[in-house]
Order: sequence, then structure tokens, then C-alpha cells
Amino acid sequence: MIQNPPEGNHPRAWSRFFNPIYLFLGAVLLMLYFAGLGYPPLYEPDEGRYMEIPREMILNHDYVTPHLDGVDYFEKPPLYYWLNVISIKLFGINEFAARFWSALLGLLGLGLAAVLAHTMRSGRSAFLTIIILGSCPLYLFMAHLATIDMVLTFTSTACLLCFWLARCEPEKRRGRARLWWYGMFVAAALSVLTKGLIGMVFPAGIIGIYIVWSGEWRLLRRVPWLTGTLFFLVVAAPWHILMAVRHPDFLHFYFVREHFLRYLTPIENRTQPFWFFIPVIVLGFLPWTGYLAGAGRLLSRSKVRSWGREHPEIVFLFSWIGFIFLFFSASDSKLIPYMLPAFPALAVLAALTIDSGLHAANPFPLSQRVGATVGALLCVVLAAVLGWAAMGRIPEFSVRGAFFPLVLGFSIVSVVLLLLSAILSLLPHFKGRTIAFFLASACLFGTIWTAARPVGMERSAKPFVPYLQAHLKPGDGLYSFNYYPQTLPVYLRREINVAAFRGELNFGIKRLPRELRQERFPSGRAFAKRWRKSPRIYLVTDHESLPLLRSLGVSPIYTIKEKRTVILLTNHPPSPGASGDANSTKSARSGS
Repeated sequence: MIQNPPEGNHPRAWSRFFNPIYLFLGAVLLMLYFAGLGYPPLYEPDEGRYMEIPREMILNHDYVTPHLDGVDYFEKPPLYYWLNVISIKLFGINEFAARFWSALLGLLGLGLAAVLAHTMRSGRSAFLTIIILGSCPLYLFMAHLATIDMVLTFTSTACLLCFWLARCEPEKRRGRARLWWYGMFVAAALSVLTKGLIGMVFPAGIIGIYIVWSGEWRLLRRVPWLTGTLFFLVVAAPWHILMAVRHPDFLHFYFVREHFLRYLTPIENRTQPFWFFIPVIVLGFLPWTGYLAGAGRLLSRSKVRSWGREHPEIVFLFSWIGFIFLFFSASDSKLIPYMLPAFPALAVLAALTIDSGLHAANPFPLSQRVGATVGALLCVVLAAVLGWAAMGRIPEFSVRGAFFPLVLGFSIVSVVLLLLSAILSLLPHFKGRTIAFFLASACLFGTIWTAARPVGMERSAKPFVPYLQAHLKPGDGLYSFNYYPQTLPVYLRREINVAAFRGELNFGIKRLPRELRQERFPSGRAFAKRWRKSPRIYLVTDHESLPLLRSLGVSPIYTIKEKRTVILLTNHPPSPGASGDANSTKSARSGS
């Protein structure tokens, strides 16, 4: 039998959010998601790619065919590119514009998860969901990166929320239920425009498992399949049709290689063990992971066969989390952000667990309290490591031994708050632990984000941009070698030539005319000849490529500026005073 939301879920319950404490926490969340959004440089490679493609869309006045560094790029659908086109036109080409949509949709995603929790339990569960999800390290960090993962998380959450709201509507409100069903189809279509077929796989798999588990088969009869499918196709189909008409080889590359082969084979060299996502969830959900240990208590009073009837909301959340985990664990391509769409369900599950405990005689059992304490202590270790690095004591993560007082200050405050949270977590009846955890997590993220700029600058081509803008003249060559710095075209507002490298550009490079392909994407040997004969070439590469560069006889080499990961070179002596690093020219020429 389909159950409605628990009694007592009245819209007036939301009025409790308008007290000073909740408004203060809302202000903290707003600052947490938007303050310092443009602080670190764009990270390689994803942030550069997802900013360069919309930049070229605007430049070419072509919003159908994506291009990266001037070549066709068919790996992903266009929704995120279109969003960044809007942000570029609003804010210009900068880091804030690149990350704006991730932050905004991450913040709005808290609202979607809160509505789900409110529908399942209460206004307090909704508030707890916002606190928990809003301070999860992985969710919060991905909300600060210009990638498609947060857009997919938002659209898939919206799709599943619409399903749940439609499911909870009584029979007499079929008109309103129909609107939710249409919302489900449209959100699924937007997911498809974000990351392809997975936008259909997620809702189909999760809802399918839920229906089988709960036995609510008659839900299928309530779905307006014909008109809903029409809504889906109107949103998702036009771009795919246009691409197929313009580019006959699009369908094979996009569907066969980028969906099936990427999932079923290790062509992307992202193979990881089956259990890879277990530590991702455990660590990415800190410091709230310990509360998930008590999720089983939500089902403990009923038998397994009656879970679907007595606890449909818990079954739905388990179906959501379990399907995403198993789906990606079975894949030959695994990356940490793949688990992000499961985090709204994890947050709601943890919120329901805490909310249930607040009503119980023994609100927080020992296992849950110990788990929360361990989670807080693990965060203490992370904060302490960042503080130690801020003092220049960890060469692998420090910046030339420099001292960063802001990072150290955040680290000290984080350690204090996290230790206090760990102690409070051991108290069985202390109800303010969630606020303590939230503030400690917010401060921990402040430590991480302030450390992101100095670390990022050592691994970014951005420090080379002022020099290139001042010295690059018409007729000078600009190349990368055995490496493609995807942020450099964004910062320079121009394409670059790429030598001895294909990578993800390979498909687009093969589609170029032969002469243009040889000119812009030469082999290593062809580039070596060009280096010796050309009047001036500027070259950006990584330090790992220097031995290959020298083995091809690329000389002379003059170093203009170098960072920990990347280096700027030229084939003629730089003008006096132009070199960014003392004695760098001599060291590069000697081969050291």
C-alpha cells in the first residue's frame, strides 16, 4: 500500500527556520558556498576544459558543436557548457564565473534534499539534512569546482524528488501528481543533457529497485508514460539530433565509445578495485559518517519482508545509495566524484537517524557516538596536516617552504572546534552536536580552500600568463609539449598548439585537414625541427616531459619561469630581467 507522508508534516513547520539561529546558519552556508569562490586558480584539467569549451562557443557563435582548443569535442553533452556561456556573459572569463553554477546548484541542492527529508519525516529532519549535506567535505568541495558532477547531482536529485512527491500524492490529487511526474521526466532529460545516458539509468535503476523491494507495482499505472516521454524527448532529443545530422560519426563515438566502452573497458585508464568507493563514502561524508551506523535502527522494529510497507522512505534511500554504489563499483572507470549523486540520500538518511534518536529514550547509542567521535578525530588529523604544511614542513604539499598564516589560522581553529565536537559526541543526550559538527566542518573547509590557492598556483599555468601577455608577439609560436595545459587557453583567450600529445583531443585532431593537423599538432620530431628554425617559440610543459624533450634534441632551451609542476621555456634568450627564476636559464641549458 502506498503511504502518505507522516502526520504532522504541515507547511507551518517551516516557520521555525525564521529564527535568529537558523538565519545565522543560513548566512554561514551562503558564505561557505560563495565567499572565495574565485580565490584559487582554475585546476587542471577539468576546470580549464569546462571553461574553454563555452568560451569557444561564444567566439564561434556555435552552441551546438563543442570545440576544445579549436577541435571537435564530443565526449559530453552541452548543458554545462551552456550554463557557463551564461556565467561568462554575466561575470566575464574568471574563476568565479567558472564555478558559479556548481556553487549555486550545490546550494539549491541542499533545498531539494531538505524537501525530501521534510516529506519523509519532519521540518527538523529537513534542517538536519541541510546542516549535514551542506558541510560534507566531498559535496562542499565539488560545489567549488567547475565540473559537471554537481549539475548531475542536482538534476538527478530533482528527478528522484519529483518521483517521491508524485508517489506521496493521494489518488484524489491526480492533477498535482501529474505535475510531479512531468517534473521527473524533465529532470531526467536535463540529466541526459548533463552526462548522457546515465541521466536515464539512475532514475530507472533506483526507482526500479524501490518498486521491486516495496511491492508498489501500481505506481507504474499512475505514471503518464506517453506525455511524460514526450516532455523528455522535447528537452533531451533536439541537441542529439542536430549533432547526428551535422556529424555522421557522432552517434558511434558518443554512445558506443563514451558510454558503453568507457563503462565496460579500461580505455580511460581509471581502473580501481571494486571496493574503491567505500573509502570515498566514509571519508567524503566525514564527520557525519558515524551517524550512518545507526541507520539500521530505523528498520529494526520490522521484519525484512515488511520494510517496504512500514518504512518506504528508508527503502527508497537505500535503493538510491545502493544502486549508485553498485553501478559505479562494477565499472572499469572509477573517479571519486562519481559518488556525489548518492550524497543527498546519505544526508537524508543520516538526518532521519539523528531525528529518530532525538525522540528515543537512548537517543544516541554507543556505536553511533563512537563513530561520530572517530569521524571528528579523523578531521582533526586532516586539519593538523594542513596546518603543518602551512608552516612549510611538508615539502610535497608546501610551496617552496613558504609560510601561510591564513591557512594556519583556519587550521588551529578547526582543530579546536573538531576536538570539542569529538568530546561532545560522546555525551548521549547532548542535542547541539549537529551545530557543533557543522561549524567545525565549515572551518575545516575554510582551511582546505585557503590552502587551495598556493598549492594550485604551483600546479597551474596561470603564473605564466602575465609574461606571455606582455611578450607574445604576432608570429611567435605558442606550444605545449607532451602535455596539454587546459587552463592556459582560457587565461590567454586563445588556442595553443600542442606537440607530441593527443589524449582526449585525439578524436577532434583526426577530423582536421592534414595540413592544419601537422601545423597545430606536430609530432615530437617535427616540433624539434621547428624549435631550432623558428624565430621565437614559447613552450609550456610539465617537468616530467623534460627528459623526452631533450632526447628529441630540442635545444637550446631557456627557462623563463617554473613552478612545481609546470615550466615555461623558449628557444631564444629572454630579454634581460624577463626570467622569473634566478639562474634558471643556465640550469635548463645544462640539462639539470
